[in-house]
Amino acid sequence: MIKGLRSSKSIIQASILYALLGGGVEAQTYIAAEDSALYGAYSDGWQTGDASGRGFGPWKLYAPEYVNAEEEQYAGFFIAEASVEQDLGQAALEGKAFGIFANGTGFEETIAFRSLNQPLNRGDTFSCRLEFDGFQSKFDRDSTRVSSVGIAFRASPEANSLGELVEGRLLVLAVIEGLSTYQILDAETRLNTRIFIDPEGVELGVTPREDGRYDLQLITLSDQVRHDFPGRSFNFDPKTDDAPVQQSIHSFALFNLNGGASNAYFGAFQVSRQEAEL
Repeated sequence: MIKGLRSSKSIIQASILYALLGGGVEAQTYIAAEDSALYGAYSDGWQTGDASGRGFGPWKLYAPEYVNAEEEQYAGFFIAEASVEQDLGQAALEGKAFGIFANGTGFEETIAFRSLNQPLNRGDTFSCRLEFDGFQSKFDRDSTRVSSVGIAFRASPEANSLGELVEGRLLVLAVIEGLSTYQILDAETRLNTRIFIDPEGVELGVTPREDGRYDLQLITLSDQVRHDFPGRSFNFDPKTDDAPVQQSIHSFALFNLNGGASNAYFGAFQVSRQEAEL
């Protein structure tokens, strides 16, 4: 997984150097998609239709308009700056990250969908950073429903409503209210990673394998410790014939479901891909 955004030139140079040293090169890796909150397209904020970077479709941002006069409900999206948000840690690159807030006296929901121009194939790696400090109510009362924050990888490239977050989810990495560690939800039993929530954030990397499986890598950013979860199973739709072959990751969704006083921060989106063997 790559720390920050690296150019394809540097990766190719590393491959060439490795070959010159006698190691041989089976395949070259290049950056097929990338985006960051520091790019100029976000100078006026983060909005539906923004299509910065490369290799991704435009953002689709969903946050209901709450009109219940008896409730105080706030949900939305913004470009977070470390100079303003004192809790923003290493999810930021050059001091900026994508921020999502959802707080109030009810159950507030915010979801940011984005498609990949090309689906994530075997050997590709999707990486990004996630930061969330934990659940604290911002008001005297709050919803009793279980809150969660995280990222979902989806089989469908489309999304037209908040309700579609739960449809076609192949894999979810989440922080769930009442649990102090990151959780993995896929085709297998929910896995407690036993990695405590890092206030500086976590960098994740997802690499599809054959037969509907994937490898997940998590790096806690406060100490740069790497944790590997190899050979887990995507949650493919059993109704689809030959599902592992027909389905793959076509999109992802960032979600903050009633996160409360803490903002959710995301950044450093990247897809690395291998060229054909030399």
